[in-house]
Amino acid sequence: MGNSLNLDEVDRTILRSLRENARMSLQEMSRKSGISDATIQFRLKRMKANGVIERFTIMANPAATGYAVTAIMLVQTDNERQDQAVEALAKIPEITEVYGILGEYDLFVKVWSKSLEELNTLINDRIRSIDGIEDLHEIVVVERAKEETSPV
Repeated sequence: MGNSLNLDEVDRTILRSLRENARMSLQEMSRKSGISDATIQFRLKRMKANGVIERFTIMANPAATGYAVTAIMLVQTDNERQDQAVEALAKIPEITEVYGILGEYDLFVKVWSKSLEELNTLINDRIRSIDGIEDLHEIVVVERAKEETSPV
Protein backbone atom coordinates (compact mmCIF):
# COMPACT_ATOMS: atom_id res chain seq x y z
CA MET A 1 0.00 0.00 0.00
CA GLY A 2 2.94 2.35 0.57
CA ASN A 3 3.64 2.07 -3.17
CA SER A 4 1.36 4.33 -5.22
CA LEU A 5 0.90 1.55 -7.78
CA ASN A 6 -1.24 -0.27 -5.21
CA LEU A 7 -3.76 2.56 -4.92
CA ASP A 8 -6.97 1.86 -6.80
CA GLU A 9 -9.61 4.35 -7.93
CA VAL A 10 -11.55 4.00 -4.65
CA ASP A 11 -8.42 4.97 -2.67
CA ARG A 12 -7.74 7.90 -5.00
CA THR A 13 -11.35 9.10 -4.76
CA ILE A 14 -11.08 9.10 -0.96
CA LEU A 15 -7.74 10.94 -1.08
CA ARG A 16 -9.06 13.56 -3.52
CA SER A 17 -12.08 14.15 -1.25
CA LEU A 18 -9.84 14.63 1.78
CA ARG A 19 -7.46 16.86 -0.18
CA GLU A 20 -10.42 19.09 -0.99
CA ASN A 21 -11.79 19.03 2.59
CA ALA A 22 -9.93 17.10 5.30
CA ARG A 23 -12.86 17.64 7.68
CA MET A 24 -15.39 15.93 5.42
CA SER A 25 -17.39 13.32 7.33
CA LEU A 26 -17.49 9.71 6.22
CA GLN A 27 -21.20 10.09 5.55
CA GLU A 28 -20.70 13.14 3.31
CA MET A 29 -17.84 11.45 1.48
CA SER A 30 -20.01 8.36 0.99
CA ARG A 31 -22.90 10.42 -0.32
CA LYS A 32 -20.70 12.35 -2.78
CA SER A 33 -18.67 9.38 -4.00
CA GLY A 34 -21.12 6.49 -3.81
CA ILE A 35 -18.63 4.49 -1.75
CA SER A 36 -20.04 2.91 1.44
CA ASP A 37 -19.11 4.34 4.87
CA ALA A 38 -17.63 0.99 5.90
CA THR A 39 -15.40 0.83 2.80
CA ILE A 40 -14.22 4.42 3.33
CA GLN A 41 -13.46 3.73 6.99
CA PHE A 42 -11.54 0.53 6.14
CA ARG A 43 -9.59 2.20 3.33
CA LEU A 44 -8.70 5.23 5.50
CA LYS A 45 -7.44 2.98 8.28
CA ARG A 46 -5.36 0.95 5.80
CA MET A 47 -3.92 4.05 4.09
CA LYS A 48 -2.97 5.58 7.47
CA ALA A 49 -1.37 2.33 8.65
CA ASN A 50 0.65 2.03 5.44
CA GLY A 51 1.88 5.61 5.37
CA VAL A 52 -0.14 6.75 2.37
CA ILE A 53 -1.85 9.31 4.62
CA GLU A 54 0.80 10.96 6.76
CA ARG A 55 -1.47 13.36 8.65
CA PHE A 56 -4.66 15.37 8.47
CA THR A 57 -4.01 19.10 8.43
CA ILE A 58 -5.27 22.51 7.35
CA MET A 59 -4.05 25.07 4.85
CA ALA A 60 -4.14 28.44 6.56
CA ASN A 61 -4.21 31.65 4.55
CA PRO A 62 -0.67 33.00 5.09
CA ALA A 63 -1.75 36.66 4.91
CA ALA A 64 -4.51 36.06 7.47
CA THR A 65 -1.98 34.56 9.89
CA GLY A 66 0.42 37.46 9.39
CA TYR A 67 2.90 35.69 7.12
CA ALA A 68 2.46 37.81 4.01
CA VAL A 69 6.01 37.40 2.64
CA THR A 70 7.17 34.18 1.02
CA ALA A 71 10.68 33.55 -0.22
CA ILE A 72 12.36 30.71 -2.01
CA MET A 73 16.02 30.19 -1.24
CA LEU A 74 18.53 28.21 -3.21
CA VAL A 75 21.29 27.09 -0.87
CA GLN A 76 24.82 25.88 -1.52
CA THR A 77 26.28 23.79 1.26
CA ASP A 78 29.58 22.33 2.26
CA ASN A 79 29.10 18.68 1.23
CA GLU A 80 30.61 17.41 4.47
CA ARG A 81 28.15 19.44 6.59
CA GLN A 82 25.04 19.33 4.39
CA ASP A 83 23.16 16.96 6.71
CA GLN A 84 23.75 19.28 9.68
CA ALA A 85 22.65 22.29 7.61
CA VAL A 86 19.45 20.51 6.54
CA GLU A 87 18.72 19.56 10.15
CA ALA A 88 19.27 23.14 11.35
CA LEU A 89 17.11 24.62 8.57
CA ALA A 90 14.30 22.15 9.33
CA LYS A 91 14.20 23.38 12.94
CA ILE A 92 13.41 26.98 11.96
CA PRO A 93 9.61 27.41 12.27
CA GLU A 94 9.38 29.95 9.43
CA ILE A 95 10.87 27.38 7.03
CA THR A 96 8.14 25.07 5.79
CA GLU A 97 9.93 23.12 3.07
CA VAL A 98 13.50 21.91 2.57
CA TYR A 99 14.41 19.84 -0.49
CA GLY A 100 17.70 18.37 -1.66
CA ILE A 101 18.14 19.27 -5.34
CA LEU A 102 20.54 18.64 -8.22
CA GLY A 103 22.43 21.38 -9.99
CA GLU A 104 24.43 24.42 -8.97
CA TYR A 105 22.64 24.60 -5.61
CA ASP A 106 22.13 21.79 -3.10
CA LEU A 107 18.90 22.78 -1.33
CA PHE A 108 15.58 24.44 -2.17
CA VAL A 109 14.02 26.12 0.88
CA LYS A 110 10.65 27.84 1.33
CA VAL A 111 10.50 30.45 4.06
CA TRP A 112 7.69 32.68 5.36
CA SER A 113 7.91 35.99 7.21
CA LYS A 114 5.68 38.83 8.31
CA SER A 115 7.64 41.53 6.51
CA LEU A 116 10.65 42.08 4.28
CA GLU A 117 12.54 43.42 7.29
CA GLU A 118 11.79 40.25 9.25
CA LEU A 119 12.84 38.14 6.25
CA ASN A 120 16.12 40.04 6.03
CA THR A 121 16.78 39.45 9.75
CA LEU A 122 15.88 35.78 9.47
CA ILE A 123 18.21 35.27 6.51
CA ASN A 124 21.13 37.25 7.89
CA ASP A 125 20.95 36.33 11.58
CA ARG A 126 19.59 32.79 11.60
CA ILE A 127 20.12 31.16 8.22
CA ARG A 128 23.49 32.48 7.04
CA SER A 129 24.96 31.61 10.44
CA ILE A 130 24.20 27.89 10.07
CA ASP A 131 27.35 25.77 9.80
CA GLY A 132 27.62 24.22 6.38
CA ILE A 133 25.78 26.94 4.46
CA GLU A 134 28.13 28.50 1.96
CA ASP A 135 25.89 30.61 -0.28
CA LEU A 136 22.25 31.63 -0.65
CA HIS A 137 20.21 32.90 -3.55
CA GLU A 138 16.98 34.48 -2.28
CA ILE A 139 13.87 34.91 -4.41
CA VAL A 140 10.95 36.87 -2.95
CA VAL A 141 7.58 35.64 -4.17
CA VAL A 142 5.35 38.46 -5.46
CA GLU A 143 2.32 36.35 -6.40
CA ARG A 144 1.06 32.93 -5.35
CA ALA A 145 -0.64 31.60 -8.48
CA LYS A 146 -1.09 28.03 -7.18
CA GLU A 147 -0.17 26.20 -4.01
CA GLU A 148 -1.52 22.78 -3.23
CA THR A 149 -0.52 19.45 -1.77
CA SER A 150 0.75 16.71 -4.07
CA PRO A 151 -1.66 15.21 -6.61
CA VAL A 152 -3.33 11.86 -5.92
